[in-house]
Amino acid sequence: MNDQERQTVEAYTDTQAPICIGRFQVDMPSQLKLSFSSLTVNDAKISAKPNSRQMFERLIDKRKAELEAMQPVDAGDQPFLKRIIQVSDDMVIIDRNESPHMPDAARLLEGYKFEGLTVFRVELTATDLSEGKYEQMRSSLKSNKPERLKQVEYLLNHLSPRQAGEVPERPGLCFEHGFLAGGADQAIPGAAVPTRKETVAMIFVDPAHRDVNIHMNVNSTVTTENTLLDRMGEAEAAMQAKGDDHFSVLRRGKVDLTDIAQAEEWLATVTTDADIRGDYFTLEANSERGSVREPRISMTFNNGDYSINEDDRPKIDKASLTDAEAVGLWDAITRTFKPRPGAF
Repeated sequence: MNDQERQTVEAYTDTQAPICIGRFQVDMPSQLKLSFSSLTVNDAKISAKPNSRQMFERLIDKRKAELEAMQPVDAGDQPFLKRIIQVSDDMVIIDRNESPHMPDAARLLEGYKFEGLTVFRVELTATDLSEGKYEQMRSSLKSNKPERLKQVEYLLNHLSPRQAGEVPERPGLCFEHGFLAGGADQAIPGAAVPTRKETVAMIFVDPAHRDVNIHMNVNSTVTTENTLLDRMGEAEAAMQAKGDDHFSVLRRGKVDLTDIAQAEEWLATVTTDADIRGDYFTLEANSERGSVREPRISMTFNNGDYSINEDDRPKIDKASLTDAEAVGLWDAITRTFKPRPGAF
């Protein structure tokens, strides 16, 4: 890097601070803002949003009215809203049809909890064959709604608010605005399998340079038959065959990450979807492992291309960072990725 490039990278690295991603942490520059976050645990989708108690109560009333107004395609599946379970003053579970187009044996459970000026939501599908019309189906399909209700209530009870910069030192999963307490080997009552299945995804974008973004995904449910570098050999051949004048591999190889057994990276210049010369970097760890204690970790970095969740995409004529700046920022972030103390 020349002096200007070094200053550009230092402007990012000078503001780095630890942030929490599931059971892991990474030092992220403050210029890169969280633009997307998702958490799925044993098929349950979990989210959180800051809100007041008054807004929480309005949300439940509004949701009830919306679901009461919905009509199934088949009149025999009425009512669309089956039941509202008031677990406590701060916790509600809604039992509803999954879709207007599906039989009402297919249910969606919506759990809501208010705590610490935060509203938590848990969504989980369930099957209910208790109606007499489903008697013949019971020989081949099993109701699981009672178990899934236990799962939703358990998850709600173990959720708590979390500040943006807070990095807990206890077992559990961080996601945007929230924390789900629980050890990696701790079974979830009512879940379909005794082992925990956890997926956390986050995207960070530089609002001043939106073509600079990094995606992080931690998934205990995925394993691959080979490693990143095994697969990228075929990808390189395909890109070269396309005759992309901008394509070149800057770096490829193994990476040492703290307390992570296996990791590899691949860094290249490419023609981006914006039809300009940019950078695409990817790192993958625990490729062939895939367990809660060694989940598959995936990171991708774009310079010269927008994030997948960007709807408004103004035209750009060049990448915001040079190759050297992009590599410097990539190294500064990825080398800090590690398990969070006490997380498992």
